[in-house]
Amino acid sequence: MPGSYARLRRDWCLRGWTDVPAVAVDWTRAAQRELTQRGFYVAGACDGRTDFDSVAFLPEHRAALHELIAEGIAEPCEPGTPVEPWQRFRQADNPRLSAISWCVTGLCNLNCRHCYMQAPARRYGELPSAEMFRIVEQLERANVLEVQLTGGEPFVRPDLLDILAALAERKVWVSQIYSNGLLVTDAILDSIRGIEPSMFFQISFDGQGGHDGMRGRSGIEAGVVDAVRRIRAAGFPVAVATSVDRTNVGCLGDTYELLRRLDVQVWRIGAPQRRGNWRTTNSALSLSEEADACAAVLDRWLADGRPFAVGLGSFVNAPGATDSAGSDAPPVWFEPDSHDCGSCRQNLNLLPDGTLVPCQGFVDTTLQERMPNLLHEDLSSLWRDSPLRVVADLRKRDLLARNPECAACQLFAHCGMGCRASALSETGDLMAPDPVACAHWKGGYQRRFQEMARAGS
Repeated sequence: MPGSYARLRRDWCLRGWTDVPAVAVDWTRAAQRELTQRGFYVAGACDGRTDFDSVAFLPEHRAALHELIAEGIAEPCEPGTPVEPWQRFRQADNPRLSAISWCVTGLCNLNCRHCYMQAPARRYGELPSAEMFRIVEQLERANVLEVQLTGGEPFVRPDLLDILAALAERKVWVSQIYSNGLLVTDAILDSIRGIEPSMFFQISFDGQGGHDGMRGRSGIEAGVVDAVRRIRAAGFPVAVATSVDRTNVGCLGDTYELLRRLDVQVWRIGAPQRRGNWRTTNSALSLSEEADACAAVLDRWLADGRPFAVGLGSFVNAPGATDSAGSDAPPVWFEPDSHDCGSCRQNLNLLPDGTLVPCQGFVDTTLQERMPNLLHEDLSSLWRDSPLRVVADLRKRDLLARNPECAACQLFAHCGMGCRASALSETGDLMAPDPVACAHWKGGYQRRFQEMARAGS
């Protein structure tokens, strides 16, 4: 049969939202390629049944097809090789929402001193399977491309693999799962490999010799280290998250060497926020102490040729699971018309009881009480219009109108008045300057770490 035919490649599909009408998506990594009207017309015709040699296609359409093929989005095919139904265009009745961090349970097998979820007190509980699958359906309708699963401890759920399978069936990529590692068996790893082979594991490990004290349970450190070894042996990349205070900050040097031997991809170090169980602590590091500890790690890391990606508190950002490890993030410049927070517009936080908050930082704050719940409202509807959307739509000019002293500050372009969640937690006022960001920038910490990075380049 004469003619020229093409189809979308195996993992690609077409999606759209009210504010972004046409996007080609690789669902296995949530990669997005926005399409022009012409590109959308051509991509929609990559169905294995439409002849690109017909009079319906002009030379510019064929040029657009060659671009899609060169980018790996489409491929030539024999006539009559149709795409799968899920690959066809699907329009969501809401603005684009790329990702959600989903706390699938508020329960845990540990008793962590810094748990912002207050899992030991079972504050949030967990939803039954039927409700979880209804939420999966909402994610699909809203064209959510990616979720990260966290808790509590996700693996306390006996239906976790079923939830993973349901998300994969609807082509929602699970990019990362957060765990303490103790319940991750080889059999579970084999099952996950068959569902989400590209998933990142983020394992909580609070330092060689200091882990048990932070986690409230003796004798578990060796089990966590073994879990990291087995996860890496199974072929999954691993990010390690370390929470530090004065009780374990001295362990960072030994932990650094251990993580090099374990061949982890990312190490994130940070001080817990004043939420949940951590509100009553008396062992928190000062900003200066945290900076000194992170600087020591950075100096060693640079000298060793950057063996893995690092995130050092608020001083050095680690790449996400979908970014290339070790890449240097470009500087962010804030202007009055900038949205206050890009993350709150693209990666929300879903709590175990169905409450949706702008990000993890708003958990256990006064704002949480006003946020919508997916058990009572549909995700597409609330993402169009709800108190959550009001927070997501905040711009820097809204903050500057309340805080003229920040408009006159020469550091505004760098700090943007900081983080709303931190401002709310520290001052009780969502619209106030973030005192942590003020101390960070005015104290010269950012300059200190930039100079260290330049000297180590």
